[in-house]
Amino acid sequence: MHSLRLFLSVLSVLIVAAGCAGSQPAVERADRLERARAYSAETSGDALLVWVDGELVLEDYPHGYDPDEPHILAEASTLLTNLAVLAAVDDGALALDERAAAMLTAWKNDSLKAAITVRHLLQMTSGLDIGRRSGDLTVADAVNAPMAHAPGKGFRFGPAPVQVLGAILRRTSDDGYLAGILRALEIPGARWLAVSASVEANAARGAALTARRLDGAHLTPREWGRIGQLLLQDGRWEGEVLIDDLAPLTQPSDAQPAYGMGVWRNAPMDSVGTDVFNQLPESLMLPRAGDRFIYDGAPTSLYMAAGRYNQRLYVIPSKQMVVVRMGRANLTWNDAAFLARLLDGRAPEPMEVGEPSVGE
Repeated sequence: MHSLRLFLSVLSVLIVAAGCAGSQPAVERADRLERARAYSAETSGDALLVWVDGELVLEDYPHGYDPDEPHILAEASTLLTNLAVLAAVDDGALALDERAAAMLTAWKNDSLKAAITVRHLLQMTSGLDIGRRSGDLTVADAVNAPMAHAPGKGFRFGPAPVQVLGAILRRTSDDGYLAGILRALEIPGARWLAVSASVEANAARGAALTARRLDGAHLTPREWGRIGQLLLQDGRWEGEVLIDDLAPLTQPSDAQPAYGMGVWRNAPMDSVGTDVFNQLPESLMLPRAGDRFIYDGAPTSLYMAAGRYNQRLYVIPSKQMVVVRMGRANLTWNDAAFLARLLDGRAPEPMEVGEPSVGE
């Protein structure tokens, strides 16, 4: 009832304002929000929140989801570690083109691994190949993962690079950069799932558990929205600079134009190629027909953090918009179908999808 009351309140304000001022766009926005809300709810949505110019214009929790309950981010969790790395880069503790072997002695005598940079790890182009996509991976397994190709020569989405980044952060700052970001945003913590191999061994001796950095973070919908607002505001929060240079976040590699450093870009499909879908669990993102990776009708500035079972954080700088969408397994979900309703107020014809990708 809380979410429905808020939505109806926002809707009525918009309609009244439109009637008083003769403002057709306000009515159209209310209609677009309702179409997006209904689509998210119908496709197993748990939460949908939309901010425009910093104002929360829609908040909906269908199916009884508790807004104060942290929700799993799945693979979108990667973004948190990457933001901490960018903060460390700003602080001079790391450099994007610094070789990771400087902090990982086990890589110094391996000719391929010795060439891996922090940038390669952030962009998933390190060449590390663990052979599975699950985030339940120890740091030792990540460090010792075999190489599938030379650094920078291909894109491989998986847990090994982000687990290695976590190890580097612990050695450079005891992971204090992420804690500082969350503290400034008044987020008590990311509530990580632990790597299963660390639970029994470490709990018995009181040691810290190893976080599943690829897919194990939990945040409430509003907390996740604060991360989105931080991105929209170029790393600024309430007058404080948390990350001075966020530009690398959306910079792609030559190996994969659709991916930056923890976020997916609305890149042209002819530059992306359909092979990228073979790198992903089927439940993360399904291939579809279209000219752009996320949605043809969206601005090119659109980017998103994405996780299995349709966890999404959309940021659209040109529209000053942040969108949080959290849900459960539903293979009928389609980013383009959702964004068409939200941005254009229309329900597009069902899009063709390719062969399901091999995944979990």
